Amino acid sequence: MQWMALGNLWFALIIPAIIVLYLLKRKVEDRVVPSTLLWQRTLQNWEAVRPWEKLRRNLLLILQLLIACLLLLALLRPAVPTDGISTDHTVLVVDTSGSMLAKEGEVTRMERAVSTAQGLVEQLGSGQTMTLIEAGREPNVLLSKSDDKQALINALQELSAFPGAADTNAAYSLAGAIAANEPGSGVVWIGDGSGERKLETGAASSFQGPFRFMQMGRTRENTAIGVFVTQPAAKGVEGLLRLDHYGSQPTRGTITIFDGENKLLDTDSFSMEAGGSYTASFQALPVSPVYRAVIEPEQDGLAEDNEMWSVPFAVGKGKAVLLSPDGNRFLHQALQTVGNMDVETIQQAPQQKAEASDLWIYDGIVPDKLPDANVLLLAPDRKTNWLPLQGKRELEQQPKAVAQDDALLKYVDWRDVHTAASAELDEMPGMKTLVRAGETDLVRAGVIDGRRVVIIGFDLHESDLPLRPAFPILMQNIVTWLSPTQSAPIGSAHPGEVLSIPLTPGASERTMTYPNGQKTSITGEGTTWMMQVPDELGLYRLDEVMDSGQQTRYFAVQMSETESDIMPKAQRMGMEPQAGQLEGGEKAASSAGAMELTYWLAALALLVLCVEWRVYQRGY
Repeated sequence: MQWMALGNLWFALIIPAIIVLYLLKRKVEDRVVPSTLLWQRTLQNWEAVRPWEKLRRNLLLILQLLIACLLLLALLRPAVPTDGISTDHTVLVVDTSGSMLAKEGEVTRMERAVSTAQGLVEQLGSGQTMTLIEAGREPNVLLSKSDDKQALINALQELSAFPGAADTNAAYSLAGAIAANEPGSGVVWIGDGSGERKLETGAASSFQGPFRFMQMGRTRENTAIGVFVTQPAAKGVEGLLRLDHYGSQPTRGTITIFDGENKLLDTDSFSMEAGGSYTASFQALPVSPVYRAVIEPEQDGLAEDNEMWSVPFAVGKGKAVLLSPDGNRFLHQALQTVGNMDVETIQQAPQQKAEASDLWIYDGIVPDKLPDANVLLLAPDRKTNWLPLQGKRELEQQPKAVAQDDALLKYVDWRDVHTAASAELDEMPGMKTLVRAGETDLVRAGVIDGRRVVIIGFDLHESDLPLRPAFPILMQNIVTWLSPTQSAPIGSAHPGEVLSIPLTPGASERTMTYPNGQKTSITGEGTTWMMQVPDELGLYRLDEVMDSGQQTRYFAVQMSETESDIMPKAQRMGMEPQAGQLEGGEKAASSAGAMELTYWLAALALLVLCVEWRVYQRGY
């Protein structure tokens, strides 16, 4: 038996109130009778001075107390377990996160979830409807208030788990909001509870209807690769591998390292206690652009986290071009000492197409159009299509940082800096002001057409900034922000993330190759391409065609570590847990549904009220 509204228990005060009314002494009425012989005992009661009388057996009192008890029970909303759909409208939520790929015997949790959901659909009775929600990366309403069993089953069969984390809170909130707005609704959640959290705020927390959690998993033994990194060494390549064990029993197994051509390079064995970790190092691996680590544990519930790719980390130098017609000693020296770039200084713009560079620095000159690289512009002298120059203004106020917490202004002190004049710019979409003197912007930074751009509006020769400690710090911050990242690995990602991929300037063609061999062309411009990471795990390859040849870079997409912890967990909505027990003493939500008895109790109370009225009319 479950109680859905124990907060209404205070209504029980009506029971003692009824009893007190019967204890009060009844008022005396004047009546003419032929004889008082038979009224002696009654007169004795009337003549008593006490305001209370002894509680006597009274059928009306018993019936009224029964009515009060029935109404109180109805307010407490009792419910009894049931195997089928007990509500008129059921919001069915199916978890499709990565942990649902775990094996439970011969089938996955996802397959069990679909089979269980189909059973609930087949139990729908006449007049009952169902809303189907997929709890994936974002909650997705597949069908709304449908009574078409075949359509619901077809939608369920199209569901599949993806190797990423689900937005459980959003799914809970959506399900609770739908159920709260539809009278006679209940929520059924089918999943394993792995990585999920109880919803504490939002529409679902105010939903007081029945909630049913159907646990799809019992397996908790799983070993996963947590970290796999490689880097060049004096002899070959060094590798570091960390394994994490999420099970409750000791485990052991083997580790195998392959290169990009699937050639076996090294092997090792591991042994871990319950909940432990293991670190393995590999020395002098043959040079390869990528490496793949594979583990084979004795007991393992999830196979998707047993493989991981690694791209060796090696930082190279980028190329920068400083175009300064009159020369700038301060700027030249600063660029030579900051950043990790080779700087070429020229005084005239190249007549033909210049060799691709990662960063262009323009001192006192503005290009007609932005180059295919990041840009640092100082003391602009003319207006172009991309630069809305309004003129030059003399400054009477001292420079002041507008966004002191910005990375470009970190540790930069502008209090002792003075500037005579600065270019005045109109509004530029994508650019924000970092430093301002009065109403004039001195330093702006942002992104224009996919390129990072920093604009310093004043000439360094008309300011004492180069003589201040703030100058080398500012240049270090700017060059670091504008520096290319093509020489370093793109970095690993998880399915569903938005990955920023740096593009090599000057490439005439770019192609992305997926782990399954599918290829797609990249048409992005500028120095950065934002990629929505797909749900396919494995190694991705980016090929860029340059004048000097083809450049290839790799990155890996791997399962999130949170999904490797496949231990089932109990789920609840609002403040009403469904208690049960799993193996090992873990509490879990009951897989039984609940049917409320509120309406039956209210109907029974009405029936007793009719009986009580009849008894009163007959004078009992």
